[in-house]
This record gives sequence, C-alpha cells and structure tokens, in this order.
Amino acid sequence: MNKAKNSKNGFTLIELLVAVVILGVLASIAVPLFSSYLRNARAATFATDIRILASAGSQYSLESGWWVEDSSTGVFPPELEGYVSRKKFELGSPLGGKWDFEHFDLGNFTSAVGVVAPTHGDDIFAVVDKRIDDGNLSTGIFQKLESDRYYYIIED
Repeated sequence: MNKAKNSKNGFTLIELLVAVVILGVLASIAVPLFSSYLRNARAATFATDIRILASAGSQYSLESGWWVEDSSTGVFPPELEGYVSRKKFELGSPLGGKWDFEHFDLGNFTSAVGVVAPTHGDDIFAVVDKRIDDGNLSTGIFQKLESDRYYYIIED
C-alpha cells in the first residue's frame, strides 16, 4: 500500500546526461572568453611594465645626461637602481622571456628596452602594439627587432 517505500530518490540517467550536456555547452562558451580575457590582461600588464621601464630609462637620461648602458639580457642595469624594482626586472616579463636594455646595438636607435625570448608569439605582441603604438610590429616605438626580440624604443 505504501508506495513511498518502493520509490527511489535520485536522478535518472537521462537527467544526468542533459545536465552534463548543458555544462559542456556553457564551458565551450566560457573557455574561449576566459582565454581572450587572460590574453588581454597579460598584454596590458606587459604594456604597463615596458612603459615603466622606458620611463625609468628616460628619467635616468634626464638626470644624468646619458642613457642606460647596454646590459646583458636579464641583468638589472645598475643605472636603474632607485628608479625601478630590481626584483620585478629580474623576474622577467609577464609574457615570458627576460628584460633587456639596448644602447646603440640592435638598430637605428639610441636607447630601447625590450624582452628577449618570450614564451608568447607575435599574436599577443600585436595586441601590445595596438595598446601602446601603431599596431604594426615593424614600425613605431614598439617593434619586433629580431625573431625573438620585442623592443620599446625610448630614443631614436
């Protein structure tokens, strides 16, 4: 007589499958959006960091009358002591690779700061270039100077 004793609580297989399909559809929408936000956040962080380093190099030049000397890749230039964080510089860029200051070395410029051997490619650096320059990695103040080197030109 009592049907409650014979009924089982829980979900049917069909209900579980529908729930899994719905979660899959939501994930397929969310993951690309999240990837795009993450890429843009990394590009924005990189753009901010390279501007800070370029500003520090410019400030040093204004105060000393000379530019930051060419340094080994990843080695903090002693001239920047007190202008920027040594630790942040030595940790490298948010797009991978190591920071580097150049002085009359890679091209027709007096001073530049950039990243060498980043773990990300041209696609994300094009996003960076759109944020701080003309959107073209071949021209302007932010350029790809060699296959694995992207630089912000402080002074032509």
